[in-house]
Amino acid sequence: IFAGLGTLYIVMQNAIMLGSFQYFFYEQGLLWESVRTIWIHGTIEISVIIVAACAGLVVGKGILFPGTFTRLTSFVQGVKAGLKIVISTVPFFIIAGFLEGFVTRHTEMPDWIAIIIISLSLGLILFYYVFYP
Repeated sequence: IFAGLGTLYIVMQNAIMLGSFQYFFYEQGLLWESVRTIWIHGTIEISVIIVAACAGLVVGKGILFPGTFTRLTSFVQGVKAGLKIVISTVPFFIIAGFLEGFVTRHTEMPDWIAIIIISLSLGLILFYYVFYP
């Protein structure tokens, strides 16, 4: 509703927070441990947060660039398109929540299992949001 500025602000805030968190672990010599712990669930979670932010930008685009429609009509179309995008993220948030609650806490698992989980998660996101459409 604020022409996408609120969306961009929140995304930047989250990006700075995550980057700072990762850099803190890097400084402490714990980068690999933090990467494998965070990104087991974070691969899906961060990806769909970005996709949901894109839904906010779609709404903002409807307001800023109505084209041949009235601003209200363009806004309503943007909200519908954005809502479809957000609804598509719900199953992925559930998967990320499952991974966070039941898999991430097993820090003693071998690295290769964590790498497989992260790779499969990335593959799933890429398939659904990049290749499938």
